[in-house]
Amino acid sequence: LEDTLLRELSNSKGNILDNEELIATLDETKTKAVYIQGQLEQSNFIKDDINKSRAVYTSTAKRGSILYFAMADLSQIMSIYETSLDSFLGVFNNALDSAKRDVVLENRLKHMIDSITRNVYDYTCTGIFERHKLMFSFQMTTMIMDAAGKIDRREIDFFLKGDTGLADAARPSPVEWVSASGWKDLLYSAELEEAFEAVLKHFEANLPAWKEWWDL
Repeated sequence: LEDTLLRELSNSKGNILDNEELIATLDETKTKAVYIQGQLEQSNFIKDDINKSRAVYTSTAKRGSILYFAMADLSQIMSIYETSLDSFLGVFNNALDSAKRDVVLENRLKHMIDSITRNVYDYTCTGIFERHKLMFSFQMTTMIMDAAGKIDRREIDFFLKGDTGLADAARPSPVEWVSASGWKDLLYSAELEEAFEAVLKHFEANLPAWKEWWDL
C-alpha cells in the first residue's frame, strides 16, 4: 500500500485533486492506517489484561519454583535423586488440576498453593530414603519461609554450622563440661538475638541446674 501511494504521487501530473486514482489510494491508506492503529490499541489492551491476569498467579508460580529447587538440591546428597523438569511439571500441573475450586480468588490461590506443596512433597518422599525425608522437609520449609521473609538467614546458618569464625571465644567457659566449640557457639548465639542472650545469662547464673540438664 505504501509503495502504491508513493508510486502514484511520483507519477502524478497536474493537479493532484484531479487524480481520482491517487485520491482513492489516499483514502484507502487513511482507512487502513486508522484500522491498524485501532488493532494496535486493542492488542496493547489485551496484552495489559493478560499481564494483569498472569500477575495474580505469581504467588503460585513462586511456590512452584521454590519446591522445584528444593527437590533439585537433593541431588547434592545422592546423585540418584536427580529430578527432571518434565517430571516436576507433571506433578505441578496435576496439583493445579486437583486443587479445590473456589469463586473467591484468594481462596483459590491458597488451595492451589496447598495442593502443589502437598503433592510435590508426597511425590518427592516416595523416591527418597527414609533418613532423608526429614532433611527434605526442613529444606523445603526454610526455603518457603525465607522467600516469605519470615526467617533470619543468619540464625539458620548458625543452626546448621555454628560459629564458623576462626577466632577463639571472647572469654573462657566458666565450666569444664562444656566444650570449647559449644561455649563459642553459645557466645555467638547471644549476638544474634535477645532471646539467645537471655539463655546465655541464665546459663551463667544457674550453672548447677544446667549441669543437671546436661547430664540427663
